[in-house]
Amino acid sequence: MHKLLYLLLLPLVLLACGQDKAAIKEMDARAIELHDEVMPKMGEIIALKGEIKAKIESLDSTSTDKAALEAAYEALVKGEDGMKDWMHNYQMPDYKKSLEELKPVAEFQLQAIEKVKAQMESSIADAKSLLGK
Repeated sequence: MHKLLYLLLLPLVLLACGQDKAAIKEMDARAIELHDEVMPKMGEIIALKGEIKAKIESLDSTSTDKAALEAAYEALVKGEDGMKDWMHNYQMPDYKKSLEELKPVAEFQLQAIEKVKAQMESSIADAKSLLGK
């Protein structure tokens, strides 16, 4: 009787595992989607860094704008570095691993790229504002 019950429950357990791994696939796909959305902004960050650096160099040491420009420059660097770090640390899911191993990695990677996106977009907006764009 126990063997029959086990045989009836096994497909349900396997199906449930497959559905949970589908959630991992969705998180990974969303992380890649966010990456693809903000990666093209790396060029904009590099250009803005150049403009801000040139503006900083053109100011005299007593300018009140210098501190704000330096902060904006550092924020752009942080956004750029965040993207580089995320890409360097990204791990494709290894679906041979258990759900308990996959889920925290997928969640972390999704949260990390969400933070990178927010940092990049915020730093770009701030830099453009300071540059009058």
